[in-house]
Amino acid sequence: MGTLIRLELRKMLLKKRMLIVWALVLFLSFIMITDISIDETYAMIFDKGYGLVPLMGLMMFMMFSGGYTSEYSSNMGSLIKTTKYGKREFVIGKALAAGIGASIINLSIFLTICFSALSKFNFARLDLPLKSLWYFGNSGSDITVLQMILIMIVTIIIGSFFFAQIGLFLSSISKSAAIPFIFGGLIMGLPYIAEDFLPRGLVKYLGLTPLWGMMSCELIRYKVPVIMPIILLVIMGAGIIVLPRFTVKAFLKDK
Repeated sequence: MGTLIRLELRKMLLKKRMLIVWALVLFLSFIMITDISIDETYAMIFDKGYGLVPLMGLMMFMMFSGGYTSEYSSNMGSLIKTTKYGKREFVIGKALAAGIGASIINLSIFLTICFSALSKFNFARLDLPLKSLWYFGNSGSDITVLQMILIMIVTIIIGSFFFAQIGLFLSSISKSAAIPFIFGGLIMGLPYIAEDFLPRGLVKYLGLTPLWGMMSCELIRYKVPVIMPIILLVIMGAGIIVLPRFTVKAFLKDK
């Protein structure tokens, strides 16, 4: 299984186009943070971090969209099912690799933003409460900058695994890589777009979307009721467990 995961990770992360986009996004993540004041710059960690969600989504679904369609198009599906890494082992290995790969991509972007901002002030004042930052001005939250960064590291990993399973499931039921790319992008992108159009009183209900579950700073920013993150955690946890089962069934069907 370990060998299978490593092979899948190489296949997902070491594509030339992926490496080029990844390098460009990391460069953008670093230079977009400006040295204004400690409050302003630390607020940018979360403002710019959330602002780069479309690029995170683009890179993730570049990885996932061809997860199974490439196997189907090359007629490798039947061969894979007969190998020792076939059937469920292959699907589980691909699911783990996709989750790990997405986590690496998303965390590298977010942590680059963090490093760019924090290094400008020698990592000082990490105990600043979020309520002192303009991005969280109406939240009244006493969570510190460091605590929010640590929370986001955890939720980004959970969200990455969740979106990985969505992408692989969509790929397993389609012969075209375009379909999982489009539908996966919509699942992640619609809440991002809706935030700018919904009345402020309704925006908090986006707290039930997987995107906000992954970028948990938004849950704090809009003072989402405590029950929503709990419901969201249950939904995402169930998705991480259940979606690979559907993927197995879809992959084992004759194409």
